Amino acid sequence: MKVLGPLAKEGKINQDASLRDSQSTIINAPIDKVWDLMIDFNTWPDWNEEIKSIEIEEVKVGSVFKWNINGSSIKSTIRQIKEKELISWTGTAMGIKAIHVWKFEADGNQTIVTTEESIQGFLTVFFGHQKLHSSLLNWLDQLRKKAEN
Repeated sequence: MKVLGPLAKEGKINQDASLRDSQSTIINAPIDKVWDLMIDFNTWPDWNEEIKSIEIEEVKVGSVFKWNINGSSIKSTIRQIKEKELISWTGTAMGIKAIHVWKFEADGNQTIVTTEESIQGFLTVFFGHQKLHSSLLNWLDQLRKKAEN
């Protein structure tokens, strides 16, 4: 099994994982506003209804955060932060291991946001690609709504 931390640090998901998905959107807001929303982890539950809680002391590479999304309690570690460009973390929950990568690109007064996630482990059979796909799309949609508001 691949070691996930180094992949996430490079801004890559595990292409060999049993579940993978990548989604993008264009947000009609400047990159500064979009970045500020994503880097302020503690406010995620305020604008993303799937995230019920999050506990993080400091948003920096190596920080561990605990959060609850869609009823799953996850323990994650921030692996990379490149300002206004990339955020990535690894996470574990119930024997499932994941890498989640967010990429940001300014395009005039708009921001192109891409999110990718890979999930591996025995219990992925109960998770399913459609659930991952829907979760990524919803998160992008919630981010877009908040940033454009």
